[in-house]
Amino acid sequence: MDTTTLTINLPKDVSLAVENKATLSRRDSAEFIEDLVVKEVNSPSLDEILAPIRNGFKESGDSEDEIMGFFEEVRDEVYREKLKAK
Repeated sequence: MDTTTLTINLPKDVSLAVENKATLSRRDSAEFIEDLVVKEVNSPSLDEILAPIRNGFKESGDSEDEIMGFFEEVRDEVYREKLKAK
């Protein structure tokens, strides 16, 4: 794998926390930070995760008020069901 070396400056308390977490996970600090960065870079953003849902709402033709009303109805129904179960 082709790699690049980066130097980062961390506040002392963050550096100590990284060292502690790395030790607990049986890795050195560099491996721990590399894993964090790779995970962050490869993880989808919240916008990417929500895009299909937003598109579905948009394609539904419902207004924001109608969509919110639907979710409020579902929430209220779940609440009523929980009360019945008691």
